[in-house]
Amino acid sequence: MDDPRGGSFAKTLPIVDIDADPRFTLRWRSLPDGSSHLVNWSGADRPACCEMGLEVRSTCSSEPGGVAHRTWSIEVRPNKTIEILDVKATVDAPIARADAVFLNGYQSWTDSVERRPTARVRGLDRVPRFIVDRYVLDGSGDYRFTRYDHRRGHQHGFCYGYIRRADMVALVGSLEEDSGFTVLRTSTAENELTLEKEPPSRPLAAGEFRRLMAFAICQGAREEAVARWLVLAGIRPLPAPPLVGYSSWYRRYGDIDAESLLDDLKGATHVLCDIDLGPAQRVFQIDDGYSKVGDWLEFDRSRFPLGPATVLSAAREEGFIPGIWLAPFVCERDSELYAAHPDWLLSDAFGSEVRTGCNWSGAVALDTRNSEVRDYIAKVISTVTANWGAELLKLDFLFAACMIAHDGLNRGELMADALELLRESAAPRTRMILCGVPLASAFGKAEYCRIGCDVGLDWDDRFYMRLLHRERISTKNSLRNTYGRAHLDGRAFRCDPDAFFLRAGDVNLTTKQKESLLEADIVCGGVLLTSDDMGAWTADQIECYRAAVRAFAAKEDGAIREAGNENGLLNCSPSSSRS
Repeated sequence: MDDPRGGSFAKTLPIVDIDADPRFTLRWRSLPDGSSHLVNWSGADRPACCEMGLEVRSTCSSEPGGVAHRTWSIEVRPNKTIEILDVKATVDAPIARADAVFLNGYQSWTDSVERRPTARVRGLDRVPRFIVDRYVLDGSGDYRFTRYDHRRGHQHGFCYGYIRRADMVALVGSLEEDSGFTVLRTSTAENELTLEKEPPSRPLAAGEFRRLMAFAICQGAREEAVARWLVLAGIRPLPAPPLVGYSSWYRRYGDIDAESLLDDLKGATHVLCDIDLGPAQRVFQIDDGYSKVGDWLEFDRSRFPLGPATVLSAAREEGFIPGIWLAPFVCERDSELYAAHPDWLLSDAFGSEVRTGCNWSGAVALDTRNSEVRDYIAKVISTVTANWGAELLKLDFLFAACMIAHDGLNRGELMADALELLRESAAPRTRMILCGVPLASAFGKAEYCRIGCDVGLDWDDRFYMRLLHRERISTKNSLRNTYGRAHLDGRAFRCDPDAFFLRAGDVNLTTKQKESLLEADIVCGGVLLTSDDMGAWTADQIECYRAAVRAFAAKEDGAIREAGNENGLLNCSPSSSRS
């Protein structure tokens, strides 16, 4: 192994000794005899495993006063058929002396914030099993396939994380998630960070090459460390302008029709018509409610006599990017698809359908490896973009594609395969906002991605709802995630922090909470959407919004992000009354 380091490399870095070798564990089973094997080793001093063709590779680099990094990869080319059971790497890290730990949550909605090193991540252990089952609370997160360690100082996340001391971080991040998801675990008592890589879901044939794990350790200022890690992973954001505009969801939820949406479009046009957006572009997005989930092309003709295309066309004529919502990998039980194609549903090991949540009339996963399902999804995406004229797709509940490993693919491979299907099926130049997606699967694959849970019409829901899953609806949690994952904006994709509100009435947020939400969206995001009836805004609300849009359009990369929401970028308090 080539080692370009000088003798003093990384000796003064503040957190992790980047020179120290990780400890690796590899466990496999030989086929067809079924004998199990386990090897442990440190660094590049790989053990003698002739039948595995094991290779350990490492590279490293440093910049004076900048980011230092080191990468590791484990590769095999077995000389006989084997089944990989377990791949781990453990890095010594003084977590107990850190100021904070950040571990990225499983998917868009999962809470992802800096925590104390001694904190713990709560799963569903406080919720009675019958409630979990009735409301399918374990459907949208990692609860069915990830071990939760409820001891203090034991936390876990996916793909990447960092430990921070003052302004410096030591970031540990996977370099390949399309080949399998990576779980990161911290132990304050042991001062260790462990990476557990999802193994292949099928046996490896004799002579077959497979990179089992690849990760990087990057140390420096947080923004620079994140940027270096993503470059090392070969991730580049897709070209995408900032978006400003309207989504129907939090105004009308599923109660939409063509007439009401056209009225919303008038209000959005009136407010946005004379604002200089700079590089940003206007968007008008139809959300859920135009059809049963799964029956995407069989829209409700009593609500949309000529289909959603009429609203999309009107939005385009007013200078908006026309957008529409889809959940392509699920269907609801009341849909025609569910009744007509039970063979399209994903089945577990017992032959039962795989439920993803209690949304709508009950949500179940489609088998995205079924050829007929793939043809149907491709037809839907093609029709909506090429025929209906949608230029922006908000694609939701995407985690349904990787609920269980099957068809020889693990979860990471299934998610990558499903996203590729969506991109291949869409008309050229279609832009996508991914939502409810395992976050790393979206890196460099979509123009925009949701980075937090849904906001609510209040601050943090009822007290008993706070005991539920990590993906629950919460304005407070959404705001925390917006700041927690802000370092990804413009580097992996443009961040979608979800909608903000200026209206009163059904929105039970204080003026300060509304300002905090709006300021976070401006500072940290690349998408600035509201679901208010913009045509009903007061003069004060319109002025507040226009100030927000000007700040959003004018911000330079990182120029105001460091200010956070403490500098009072906006004051949305009306001159005469408070909303």
